Amino acid sequence: MENRRIIFMGTPKIASVVLKTMLENDIHVGLVVTQPDKKKGRKQQLVYSEVKEVALEYDIPVFQPVKIKSDYQTILDFAPDLIVTCAYGQIVPKEVLDLPRYGCVNLHGSLLPKYRGGAPIQRAIWNGDKVSGMSLMKMAPKMDAGPVLAQKEIEILPTDNSTTLFDKMGICASELLLSHFEEICSGHAVYVEQDESQVVFSPVLSKEEEHIDLNQDDEHILNQIRAFANAPGAYVLLKGKKFKILKASYLNEHNEFGLLVKIGKNKLGIGLHLGTLVIETCQMEGKPVMDCASFFNGQGRNLVGNIVE
Repeated sequence: MENRRIIFMGTPKIASVVLKTMLENDIHVGLVVTQPDKKKGRKQQLVYSEVKEVALEYDIPVFQPVKIKSDYQTILDFAPDLIVTCAYGQIVPKEVLDLPRYGCVNLHGSLLPKYRGGAPIQRAIWNGDKVSGMSLMKMAPKMDAGPVLAQKEIEILPTDNSTTLFDKMGICASELLLSHFEEICSGHAVYVEQDESQVVFSPVLSKEEEHIDLNQDDEHILNQIRAFANAPGAYVLLKGKKFKILKASYLNEHNEFGLLVKIGKNKLGIGLHLGTLVIETCQMEGKPVMDCASFFNGQGRNLVGNIVE
């Protein structure tokens, strides 16, 4: 595999799992392309992407274009035989897609053509899907519209949130790529065009969508909390402040709609349409993440009786 010139493109943790799996299985990657370093936290320290961390660990050169649409000469100069992408974060230009002799393949976290776009995993949870999966596809200029080589299903458990499902997807993506890698590099892989009549889009989650809409039915509210956990977290407004609910359960007990109530000895709940949302893990704006009992024993007990928005 050493004589194949391979580029890996990806950014977050799910992509780092795939990259590391490739390297641990003696698939030589000669260049890694990832998003630019970002400033984070109060001190605005530069933070590397998880993919860059793996690349540095294995002494692989890293290319971080701000806009790959116009800055891709480094990729052309490398002259890859194959490009593998997973959650890179930018649209790859046609000049790059047409370059490798074995093509550009992408690992996408849904069973295409369902959930094209930037948030397939979160949208699947929010919509209450019981099954999702990973697609191995050939890249096309149109987002997530290329023909598919293989897919693998993943069960979405009621206990899953976006964090746990991303972890499952990383393992699934790695297995899918490894099982079809030699087929891809043979030049004889058979890719099947997607059925355009079955396309469902999954746009990137917006800041506005982090706010829990209590007008949804009870099940969708629980799903929204799971979809946004553990980060960025879905929230309600409590006395004008963001109150994130990172984990919740459901109680078949009616309480006044929107009212923050005491549940048991030291938990909080919110009255919904039919039942009550029981808060398990939460974070008041400006405060650390806490289990609900600890929050209740602090300031939480004084908030009972307020209406959340």
